[in-house]
Amino acid sequence: MEPMAYGALALTPWEFGKLTPGEFQQMIDGYLWRTEQKQRAAAQLVAPIINTCTNYELKRPVTVDMLLGIEPAKKKSTDKTPEQVKAELIAKVG
Repeated sequence: MEPMAYGALALTPWEFGKLTPGEFQQMIDGYLWRTEQKQRAAAQLVAPIINTCTNYELKRPVTVDMLLGIEPAKKKSTDKTPEQVKAELIAKVG
């Protein structure tokens, strides 16, 4: 806890000593949120540069989520026939 308090949050020992555990956790959460926002802003700046200035043909354009390492949500497969969908709706509604 102290390395985070004295390092990243730049608290002094007497400031750290006056904090409750909940207040300290809120400060950590705020620090993590600010860090994530800075990373997102940098990725939003870099993604268009990569997409327009590369010498190689990309399979797909680079996105902010790709640069941040966020996996895209997989789409659900809707391989149901119209009759199956109708039967499910009737079963739900009654």
